[in-house]
Amino acid sequence: MTRFVLLCLLALISTAAAKGKGFGPGEQDYGYADVRDGAHMFWWLFHTTANVTNSSERPLMMWLQGGPGASSCGYGNFEILGPLDLNLEPRESTWVNFSQYFNVLFVDNPVGSGYSYVDRLSSLTTDNKQIARDLVSLMKSFYEKLPQFKTTPFYVYGQSYGGKMAIEFARMLYDEVAQGNIQSNISGVAMGNSWISPVDSTLSWGPLLYEMSLVDEGGLEAINRQANYTKQVFDQGQFAQSTSEWARTQNVVFQKTDGVDFYNVINKVERGFLRSGRTIMEKAFDVQTITKHYSSRADSLDTLMNGPVKEALGIPSNVRWGSQSNSVFNYLNVDFMKPVTSVVESLLNETNINVHVYNGNVDLICSTPGQMVWINKLKSEATTIFQTALRRTIWVNNTMEGYEKHGGKFALFWINVAGHSAPIENTAATRHILKSMTGF
Repeated sequence: MTRFVLLCLLALISTAAAKGKGFGPGEQDYGYADVRDGAHMFWWLFHTTANVTNSSERPLMMWLQGGPGASSCGYGNFEILGPLDLNLEPRESTWVNFSQYFNVLFVDNPVGSGYSYVDRLSSLTTDNKQIARDLVSLMKSFYEKLPQFKTTPFYVYGQSYGGKMAIEFARMLYDEVAQGNIQSNISGVAMGNSWISPVDSTLSWGPLLYEMSLVDEGGLEAINRQANYTKQVFDQGQFAQSTSEWARTQNVVFQKTDGVDFYNVINKVERGFLRSGRTIMEKAFDVQTITKHYSSRADSLDTLMNGPVKEALGIPSNVRWGSQSNSVFNYLNVDFMKPVTSVVESLLNETNINVHVYNGNVDLICSTPGQMVWINKLKSEATTIFQTALRRTIWVNNTMEGYEKHGGKFALFWINVAGHSAPIENTAATRHILKSMTGF
């Protein structure tokens, strides 16, 4: 890290400590919620910079990162949509002072991710419903501390595995509100390049790579063979084994493409990305959580989060950012390949929540063709309308940024020139999507 960046860090820390405003610019709130005995979840809220009497006048957006085990407060904040980028420069496209001016709530979820931690590994989550219950518990704590947000329109955005968690959480929160157990104005959920039907995503890898000339016939055959075996094992109910076979499918893809970037097929990963001496599941965790340019960007973020940010936020000294993340992934290995399409259907059929899907067109791990397979299987009035609706082009300043198609509460957005982290790779399309869901 350069001396200049270190000086910037120290200046930010001094300002934040003096004003009690966390790390970086603007009004912030943050803290821990004990979601279960021995399970401590960290959240970090950046208030909108909009010129309003109270920030609760603008929508509240929750961001859930993927993995499972990646940190929203780290990756989501500094890599994608927070007010500062990884170089601690102001981000023009941050959702906090984007043209819509939202309140953004980053949550290190599931427990064990980022600054969240458990006192014993046996307290880590093992399935999606437990993750959702923890998030509901978190929101009860959040609303107790900041009750002005109870009536604020609340939207949950999840990327990758975060989308899988977001959809289950939105359904459970809706039910808890209906039962009078919590007050929340849950209004929408968005799944971005999400792990909703893992088998469908995995089966899409070979054909997509072949169509893009990234593998030849031999590569296609090898990838399809391993992907189909992953499906076979899953169909037999061997769920943990199917997760291992999925990871092996990734390895075949790396071999046959000479290291294509799973997050953006236009790129290649650095040599040594899947370092030797690691288990297949540890390597799979790398692919699910680490952005491109592994050695430089990931190490820089680790230094930032375990140094000045940790100090500014008053994180307990015994907590190391990301230290339990690999265990988070491993504890969910049985649930990892299970779909949540039935939960998507229940939201569409039984609630008034808006459900949006958006996907970058050069993502591989959660490819658009894979998403289309499960979307076309959904059974609801909204998706029936969706199937016959016209697909419209998203034009921004005379540039074609993607396409959109709406069916009542359901909408799908195809995002051009974007990979897995579409909100940072195509900010113009993202602005359009946010306005479509929230009206702001």
